[in-house]
Amino acid sequence: MRSRYHPLVSRQTGDRFDERLYHRLSGENLAARAGEAILVATTDTQGRPHPALLAYGEIVALSPTVLRLAVRGDSATARNLEDRGALTLCLIDADGAAYVKARARPLSSAASLEAQGLVAFEAHVEDVLVDAPTAGEKARLASGIQFTAEDPEAQARAASARLDALRRA
Repeated sequence: MRSRYHPLVSRQTGDRFDERLYHRLSGENLAARAGEAILVATTDTQGRPHPALLAYGEIVALSPTVLRLAVRGDSATARNLEDRGALTLCLIDADGAAYVKARARPLSSAASLEAQGLVAFEAHVEDVLVDAPTAGEKARLASGIQFTAEDPEAQARAASARLDALRRA
């Protein structure tokens, strides 16, 4: 008899980050997330999902219910957030996946980000779903979405500065 893969089933965990997700997005241990990306989906003018990638240095949780993110000001993601506000973050790694559904609004007090061509948004968490492997799973995720930077040290400095600007906005 062949072993079959049984996909993970999402379970709703509420309208806030649990301790693990909050810590993951708090920006406190940014170096541990260097090279990892977060898939963010917004809704386009046709009602379809619009995917984009963010680095951990472009998003920060201020509390278990509030997060801030910086995206390119001329991007479809920025337009979609300004027009409709809906977003879903997909946080994927070897421990599983979490899907954070939130409602965003533009922040007007992020001048240091605007000088970099970025716009800031504050989002309020509405729903969190988690896919985590259970005992006896035959297949597991091996990793999340990974990238490499040309100059990791410069990337780390820029990420830290962005998170500071988002916290102050």
